[in-house]
Amino acid sequence: MIYTFGIDIGGTNIKIGLFEIYDFKLVEKVEISTPREHQMYSIFDEISKKIENMMHKHGFSYNDIHGVGFAIPCPVKDGYVETCPNLSWSKIDVVRKAKSFLPDHIKVVVSNDANIAAYGENYSLDTPFQNAIFYTLGTGVGGGIIVNGQIVEGRTGSGGEIGHMQVFEGTDICGCGKTGCLEQVCGTKAILNYATELSHKYSSNIDFSNLTVKSVFDAAQNDDIIGQLVLNRVAKYIALSTSILAVSLDPDIIIIGGGVARAGEILIKNIEKYFKHYARFGTIDIPFVLAKTGNDAGIIGAARYTLQ
Repeated sequence: MIYTFGIDIGGTNIKIGLFEIYDFKLVEKVEISTPREHQMYSIFDEISKKIENMMHKHGFSYNDIHGVGFAIPCPVKDGYVETCPNLSWSKIDVVRKAKSFLPDHIKVVVSNDANIAAYGENYSLDTPFQNAIFYTLGTGVGGGIIVNGQIVEGRTGSGGEIGHMQVFEGTDICGCGKTGCLEQVCGTKAILNYATELSHKYSSNIDFSNLTVKSVFDAAQNDDIIGQLVLNRVAKYIALSTSILAVSLDPDIIIIGGGVARAGEILIKNIEKYFKHYARFGTIDIPFVLAKTGNDAGIIGAARYTLQ
């Protein structure tokens, strides 16, 4: 059998997935803590050790490995990272680093983690599409864009930074240093802040002493006024941003993932309602679906990307 690895590097943990490539079967998934010291070297040392452990456990050698794919939490261009604060990396060629501990025949691919997740989610659909847009809604808002089956990195690796589209006029400064970003209305913090703000105007069944995004959207499903207002605002701004991307890229599908997307079909239905208001031309019929691979999107996408 021939294998490929998908590696999702995060600031806290590193997920490593081993896949058998012919039927793309997940053989094993492991998670290790991201080393805190000397990360330019220690991360690759730990990954190398874990790959060797998994090879030994499953009885195969480097000769049986087709590729190793990496998902990195920062902009990546052709495998090169200018800066990655989450990992204390700067000016690092990730492909070259990886190849330093792998035989020459092994294919190494690298891209931004949200782009890789987009790739993984798209290829996990019953029928993958050539053109797809992926939103990941969580603490921040990220995303990835697939065009003609390929990840769009752009000129500097910033392609797919969906959360920093300007969708409203505001004065509060986003983490990116600008104002009016999608992340400022659809990220977790924004959702909770808006619900709290509304609690001064409306009565609600939400427990504000233990406020979570889930509790807000659960309330929306039970016709709670605050829950519905929050849900509508999130759906409205996602729909507005997708309508802009739609007339730019005309994708086959839009995939909504991340922790916020656990709201489920009620979120999708509301996005679709607003999208039909904002959309232009034939893009009005673009389908929206919920992501389904969850936390495995990174390892799936990274492994899949080695097979492109």
